[in-house]
Order: sequence, then C-alpha cells, then structure tokens
Amino acid sequence: KALRSQMQVVFQDPFGSLNPRLTVGGMLEEILKVHFPELRRRERRERARELVTRAGLSPDAVYRYPHEFSGGQRQRVAIARALATEPDLIIADEPVSALDVSVQAQVLNLLVELQENSGIALLLISHDLHVVRQISHEVAVMYLGRIVEQAPAKLLFAAPVHPYTRMLLASAPSLESGRRRQRSLPEGDPPSPVNLPSGCPFHPRCPDARPECARETPALNTVAPNHRAACLVHAPAAGDSTAG
Repeated sequence: KALRSQMQVVFQDPFGSLNPRLTVGGMLEEILKVHFPELRRRERRERARELVTRAGLSPDAVYRYPHEFSGGQRQRVAIARALATEPDLIIADEPVSALDVSVQAQVLNLLVELQENSGIALLLISHDLHVVRQISHEVAVMYLGRIVEQAPAKLLFAAPVHPYTRMLLASAPSLESGRRRQRSLPEGDPPSPVNLPSGCPFHPRCPDARPECARETPALNTVAPNHRAACLVHAPAAGDSTAG
C-alpha cells in the first residue's frame, strides 16, 4: 500500500478507467481517505478541489460524473486522480492516443508542466514518435518486449544506431515540404512474442543481419557516450573503452 502511493498510472482510455458511479470528488476523496486517513472530511473535499484545479479543470468539476466530461477533460480527471497520492512516478500509457488531435497538445503540455513544476518522474509509453520527441528526455525503443536502443531523446532522433530504430523513424510521416524521405521498411511480419526466433529477435527482418545474428542474442551495449544498443553489427569492438 505504501509503495502503491508512490506510483500511479494514467491509462489510455480515460472513460474506461474512471468509476461511472462516483462523482469526481467522490473518487478523489476515496483515494485520500485510504492514503491520508489523518485528513478530515472537509479537508478531503478541499484537497479534491485543489487537485482538479491543478489538472486544469474548474473546482465545481468535483460534483460531476465522468460521462459529463469530454475526452480531454476525462483524461484531466485521470491525471488529477494520479496526483492525489503525491506520487514520485506516473506511468502514462498512451495518454493521448484516444483523444482528438485538437486536445492532445493540451494534455501533453499539462503532463510536462506537472513534471517540471513538481519533479514527478514521467514514464511515457507511446507509439507516436512525435509525442515521444516532444516531451521525453530519455527514450528506450522496444521490439518484441526487449529494449533495442536507449539514449537521450535528441541523440536518438539525430543519430539512431539500431536498424529497427532507423526504420521506425523513417516510417514516421513528415510535414516538411519539399523534402522526400527515403523509407526502408522491414520485410515480413513480426514473429510471435511467445515463439521468438533464435538470436536477435529482429534478424529475420533486418537488412544488416549477419549469420551470427541468428545464433547470438545481443546485449544492450554502450556504443557511444550515453547511447546503448542491442545489435551485433553495431556492437563495440573487443577492447573498446565504451563497452559496457
């Protein structure tokens, strides 16, 4: 229970993650009653109003039910709920993918503001590379449940190392006019996560694959300062001081 209060989650579908039978104030006060039993009822009500205000809603939102809000407002309610326990970490699982484009930026800006002002660590899970690039300090790229590359956001987007990362970035749409991007997409379909190929899981689709890629599972090695990748082709040479 004590550990749970330090970690909270903002789910992809805000409507599905909120109790439709409780008002916003009711669900927030329920959390406060469990984790802060020393608070009196009046103090819990005041704290609930502070939380919704902090999430960008009016104080009277505490009297309304989830179905009375728009999608973006419901996600703000979910953020207010995550803040209720004063966590050290918030896991945001595709927090804007279910929202209209017009309100995605508002929710993202709110998350960034909370992270900067409160010092809360934010773990963002997303397939939207533009979102990742906009708000992330550090990026870890995963393929079939394994991290294949990890680096600071600016470094990873400027100089990706792993073939999957390069293909992932090349597949992202660009709004830059007059610039044609050469796309190199992996061949075939991803294998089943429960029946992974031998060696590197990406080798059946990798254009840079070598025979040893089918035999050896690459470790996540340091390929440059603050930059790691799980790739035999781009692994540091034996005796390289960057190996780690």
